[in-house]
Amino acid sequence: MKILLYILLLIPNFTFAKKIEIDTFLVRKENDLVLLLDKLRNSKENAEIDYNNLNFDEELRAVLNAPGVLDYPFDRLSTMSTIKSPDGVFRVFNWNIEDENQVHSHFCYVVKKGRGGKNQVIKFKEDKFTLGPRPDGMLSPNRWYGGLYYKIVPIKVGRKTMYTMFAYNGGTRSSNKKILDVFWFKGKSLRLGYPIFQDERNEEELHRRVFIEYSEKATISVRYDKGINKIIFDHLVPEVGNLKGMYEYYIPNMEYDAYFWQNNFWNYQADIIVGNDKEKSRRVYSIDEETGEETFEIVPIDFVNPSKDGQVMERDIENNNLTDKEKRKLIKVNEKIKRKQDRLADKNMSKDQKRQLKLIRKQAKKNKNRSAFH
Repeated sequence: MKILLYILLLIPNFTFAKKIEIDTFLVRKENDLVLLLDKLRNSKENAEIDYNNLNFDEELRAVLNAPGVLDYPFDRLSTMSTIKSPDGVFRVFNWNIEDENQVHSHFCYVVKKGRGGKNQVIKFKEDKFTLGPRPDGMLSPNRWYGGLYYKIVPIKVGRKTMYTMFAYNGGTRSSNKKILDVFWFKGKSLRLGYPIFQDERNEEELHRRVFIEYSEKATISVRYDKGINKIIFDHLVPEVGNLKGMYEYYIPNMEYDAYFWQNNFWNYQADIIVGNDKEKSRRVYSIDEETGEETFEIVPIDFVNPSKDGQVMERDIENNNLTDKEKRKLIKVNEKIKRKQDRLADKNMSKDQKRQLKLIRKQAKKNKNRSAFH
């Protein structure tokens, strides 16, 4: 009995000692990382920058396999990003370097909970050669545009949790970029990009990510307002009208645009009043017949489809003051978006899921045919 009591008394002490051991290890390793990071930040020449960056990268990679990394604060690594997803699924360790020519390079690791208590460490590789300046396809950590992630907003697309990622890219000597992207996991694989960002001009077109490029001289904001569930960002215009498309001359014009989450995608909203979650509007573009110049007007969005899982609710359409033609058009637009989302969902299914879905659709078709004869 005494032996059993002795063992029971030892258990909490052993657990406590193990916890202290882990924390002490991470504290010690954070001290090492701080020294290496400070040395990197004080480097001047390219050869020195590359050498110190390699040392920091190797030390960080070794630390990321340690238990407790997902929860340890790493507060002293103040010149890099160590943000964690709000649901605790993964954490980003992310930094940049600037060479003598003021060109930025970016480095990133994502740490995710793995099986058996081990960390899954995913390394990113910036691709400056084969990727264009604004890649719109699905990417992987091995083909990455580069950036510093500073905000993570989880979203639900159907039953799947995805993550809206906010990033900054130092770009070139003349321009910078803010980036909105999507992280999502398929098994152990991390995918970048998913078609959930509505196009500014074409409400039926969805993008996998958004690049907001602007002049090096300007400062812009791209932020998430949790209270109204919107991504709010500066509207940019060229300094002079004939510089359209030359983003190194784009500056904010004191107006704001936004994305609001609805129908499983981020809906574009133009010219918002910050703090107002009611009024929604779009820019409608046209060509002036006399001057040949492109113009636009801000028009209110009279109806926003309050659908569930992409399905149009007919009773809500009927309760709005719309013409029959406008109602038919809204239904058609939502059906098109739903078909696009269904195709993407089918593409990402496993073989068993596809087989099961095929059987369900076949049975549904039979039931529909039977009902037609009654």
